[in-house]
Amino acid sequence: MNKKILFLFFIVLMSACKRDNEPAPEPVSRFILSVSKETMSSTGEITAEPIKAIIHVWKAENSNFDVNASPNLFVGEVYDKTSGTFRSIEYGAIGTKMNEMLQPGRYFVYVLLPKSTGSSDLAYSYTYIDIKEGKNLSLTKTFKYTTGAGMYDAWVKSK
Repeated sequence: MNKKILFLFFIVLMSACKRDNEPAPEPVSRFILSVSKETMSSTGEITAEPIKAIIHVWKAENSNFDVNASPNLFVGEVYDKTSGTFRSIEYGAIGTKMNEMLQPGRYFVYVLLPKSTGSSDLAYSYTYIDIKEGKNLSLTKTFKYTTGAGMYDAWVKSK
């Protein structure tokens, strides 16, 4: 019986020591991106409606991405001029919204409208963002109603 008590004491002691040696969790913040597209009614009223998109995100610390030199960008591969290599996406989503926990740092975001979006098939936009420790970042990318198929749509950050 003493051996059983000693064994249980040893297990409890080892479990407690193990917890003390575990590293502190990395700080994270939430990145929320909503995607929409403007439409113009027959009366000329412009409204924005959520639209499905392909969203890719890469860590961008010490990187300089070149969209024009990235033939496979739509499948998540971007060319980094700094390292001279192609990099695969680290975070991605398909839908009207991305909601991701990210560690603080610099990121590159690329948004592509799929072929099923009519006159805006394969329209795209991209930007760099900075995620601050303990701060959530919420953005909306709204494609203009004038953005045509395969066209670049400039990014306007919103709060």
